[in-house]
Amino acid sequence: MKEVSVFELLIRNLGRFAAGSGVVAILVWLTWVMLDVQHMQSGFTLPQSSY
Repeated sequence: MKEVSVFELLIRNLGRFAAGSGVVAILVWLTWVMLDVQHMQSGFTLPQSSY
């Protein structure tokens, strides 16, 4: 076992974890933005008397 191979394995594991967490974060952010945009549009289109 060389230090380079262990270092490469650590980088690969960190890369996979970063990619997985990044995809999850992007999906959560996109869903939050979509819900926020829909809420803002409904708030702007509906009159205040409906509340």
